[in-house]
Amino acid sequence: MKKFLFITFLFCTAGFGYAQQGNSTYFGQCMIDIESNDELAQLEATMRQNPYLKVVRLDAFTKRAFILTNAIEGLTVEQFSSWFNEYSDNVRCVQIGVHGVDMIKPYPFEGCEN
Repeated sequence: MKKFLFITFLFCTAGFGYAQQGNSTYFGQCMIDIESNDELAQLEATMRQNPYLKVVRLDAFTKRAFILTNAIEGLTVEQFSSWFNEYSDNVRCVQIGVHGVDMIKPYPFEGCEN
């Protein structure tokens, strides 16, 4: 009987974990080439209204952007860049990962080619 309960418990927890895998919180960070601090502040305010984003930080001194998403199915470089609206062509050195799983590269991003 104990084996049956243990096996049932394993299947239930494995099924729950599988169901949760579809949506994750992602992080994205990059360098963004915007010279005007006012434009950067306006872009940050606009991005904070995006329903897919939980946290948005744009740093004027380092020209670094960092975001955390709400739970979504996935995140591509193209999707990440599109959230910067008309400044999407100014985004470089993009790193995307699953929050809490993947390591966030420390600033400054060394060896960044893109």
